[in-house]
Amino acid sequence: MKVALVNPFWTYEDSIYFGCRQPHLPLELGYSKASLEADGHQVLMLDGQIQKLDNAALADRVAAFAPAMTVVSTAPTYLFWRCAPPELRVSADFLNRLARRGGRTVAVGPH
Repeated sequence: MKVALVNPFWTYEDSIYFGCRQPHLPLELGYSKASLEADGHQVLMLDGQIQKLDNAALADRVAAFAPAMTVVSTAPTYLFWRCAPPELRVSADFLNRLARRGGRTVAVGPH
């Protein structure tokens, strides 16, 4: 199965997010990628922050990969999974731009 793992491009203008606004490595997605590949799946992992790709570009790359499933993080860092960020604006923006081009969509994190 082809699976896309996406950490969207987090923006903070007009945000009430109180955490560190510096990019964080998506450790949870990296671990998931390794586990999926060990089971024989094809995996595309994208990080909007590190790769400097906005959500439109991320959505286009996912669509070109044509996955059966797209997993998107709902928090800019796993450190806030214990305390949900007060908004899902960024993840929702990515999913809206992806539309129905990413197979089944799964949101992971605090939501």
